[in-house]
Amino acid sequence: MNQNRWKTLVWSLLIGVVLIAVASVMNHGDRLFVNNYFESDDFQGEFDYFVEELGNTTLLQHDVKELKKNLNVTAAQIEEHRTRYGTLSEQIMDINAQYNDRIEEAEAEGDATLKQALIKERDDKLADIQKNFESDEHVKAKVLKEQEQAIEDYIRQLNERKNELRGNVSYFVYDLTNIQTGETFSNGDVSQKAVFSKTYSEERGYLKATDVFYGDDEVQQELLLKSSGFYEGTIIIPSSTQKEDTFAVYQDFKHQQVAFYFTLALGIASLLSLLFLYKFQRNWFDHSSFRARYEAWPLDIRLLILMVNGFFLILYTVMSTDVFWYKLQPLIKELVLMLGLVTISLWLGIHQLMWLRKEFQEKERFYSKFKQGILVRFLFLLKDVFLSIPVGLQVVWVLLVLFFWGIGTVLVMMSPEMIGVYLLCVLFVGLPTLIMVVMRVAYFNRVMVATQQVSSGVLREPIPVKGKSFIAQHAIHLNKLREGMKASLSEQAKSERFKTELITNVSHDLRTPLTSIITYTDLLKNSNLTEEERQSYVDILDRKSQRLKTLIEDLFEVSKMASGNLELNRQRLDLTQLLQQALAEHAEEIENAKVDFRVTTVEEPIFAYVDGQKWWRVLDNLVINAIKYALPNTRVYLSLKKEADEAVFVIKNIARYELGDDAQELVERFKRADTSRHTEGSGLGLAIAQSIVDLHGGRLVVEVDGDLFKVTVSIKKSG
Repeated sequence: MNQNRWKTLVWSLLIGVVLIAVASVMNHGDRLFVNNYFESDDFQGEFDYFVEELGNTTLLQHDVKELKKNLNVTAAQIEEHRTRYGTLSEQIMDINAQYNDRIEEAEAEGDATLKQALIKERDDKLADIQKNFESDEHVKAKVLKEQEQAIEDYIRQLNERKNELRGNVSYFVYDLTNIQTGETFSNGDVSQKAVFSKTYSEERGYLKATDVFYGDDEVQQELLLKSSGFYEGTIIIPSSTQKEDTFAVYQDFKHQQVAFYFTLALGIASLLSLLFLYKFQRNWFDHSSFRARYEAWPLDIRLLILMVNGFFLILYTVMSTDVFWYKLQPLIKELVLMLGLVTISLWLGIHQLMWLRKEFQEKERFYSKFKQGILVRFLFLLKDVFLSIPVGLQVVWVLLVLFFWGIGTVLVMMSPEMIGVYLLCVLFVGLPTLIMVVMRVAYFNRVMVATQQVSSGVLREPIPVKGKSFIAQHAIHLNKLREGMKASLSEQAKSERFKTELITNVSHDLRTPLTSIITYTDLLKNSNLTEEERQSYVDILDRKSQRLKTLIEDLFEVSKMASGNLELNRQRLDLTQLLQQALAEHAEEIENAKVDFRVTTVEEPIFAYVDGQKWWRVLDNLVINAIKYALPNTRVYLSLKKEADEAVFVIKNIARYELGDDAQELVERFKRADTSRHTEGSGLGLAIAQSIVDLHGGRLVVEVDGDLFKVTVSIKKSG
């Protein structure tokens, strides 16, 4: 494993040398691929600069007196000077504004001398301004003075540039003659042995010297950029100069060139080694003590590290080419440092690439890991921030305000003159945002406390809703949840009460026939019974067992319906016909109950998709319920009609027993209007009807008004 580590390190070193060599050729090949320094662009640029400055500062002679003598002032220049600071009235107002406060301050301090001096200075300036607008000659004299000053400043600049030229490029020797005037300019002996020489003549071209102006003074540009001259002669660099410190640029170039060729040779040697001697092998990366820990990191973090590593690899490679501008010692030092950094980046990068390559081969797993990464999940969290657009925008706004507030504070510390703008932004943007955040956080904390109370089951006062913020919306939703929980707790208490009643009623209704069966079974064991008594007991046993069977069947049926395990066999049936069948089935019972049934139906059939057997059971239970619990000698009203797209069945009667106020209780299991339980109903009739109607997607509504009992059943009819 250690051997493989060294192999990968050497391979990375060879690749690093190749990369630096290629980058060096691309960036410095055109500069360093020359026979000698004097053929390079570096020297040509330096030589052109020397010739330009030599002509400007030395070859072209400027006679200050002659220049001043030739000065001329135009009417345009007079007008420009006169109105440079505005009109007459504007200049007078400006001068008064400059001096009045200072004069008043001196007067307040009792300094009469300063006051008189300021007044005199002000009046002199006002008189001068007044004279500017009255006399062209007055202005002309001032313009001439400015032009003379511009000439003197320019000549001083030329002298400074001339001294600078002598210091920077003193290794140039020249002997040049002006072809118009015959004036000669020389610096040393041009006949000595030279490493560089350039001759100017009619055949090879003259040296042209022209004023080169550096600056933005328009007066100097107008007056001085007019002279030029042509020169013949020779400019050389003596051979002796190569070894002198004054020509260090030449020595540096030679050192750079040697380092460049050495780097290029190393690059070629490294490339050949990579191709023939040290070929890349994938098994170098199969075993590593760090690999298991690396692969445990999130995939997107590893990809980010790989990209950052690639960025630094490119950066170090590019930076390595900059060292070829240095002197020899720092050049070698920096080149070795850059090679080390490139090698490390390559070594880390190739390990990551090889390990990621094996993971990428299992693409589905690779993408799954990528989606589970930290950065990807963070991006999804950012997406969730904007699930509610107002919330996301408010978060972004607060972050931006804090960010620019911090930047503004730093800028004000650097530039105090911006304090006014800074304070305005703080007062009208920063502080309102800060107050809003504090208020929202306080309100949010109150809502969180209320949420904790609701989650603990404490349902006190509703949460106050303030404003229209997202926290206020949350408070509204929490209040709805609170009301729902209160209703749920109320229903739960009601359900517990019904459960208790159910257990009581089931126990009573099942125990009564069962007790009778046990009692009469024991009586039948008596051998002294007459045949007539025995038959009477058997009839009672049959009746009680049928009663018990009915109770148990009804109990199982309503439980099956409540669990949703009952399957419906729907068909298109005539509801009017089903109602008539149910009434015909109980005609004898209706007559014996002394109840008058009044039936109202439409003439045409009313069709609906229902399970015929189950829907008949609904009608049968409602009719039986009316027979058992309607007050004798009263009327029961039944109607079946169409309302919009529904078939509506209504049955209503006067109750035999007193009804409670809660009509919904009557459809609970084992709930009977006959609370003393004199009748033999199971108490499941309405519950079964309710369950069947619900399974059909219909509605069963029970209404109680005093002793009036009314049931309405609605179901969607077919065409």
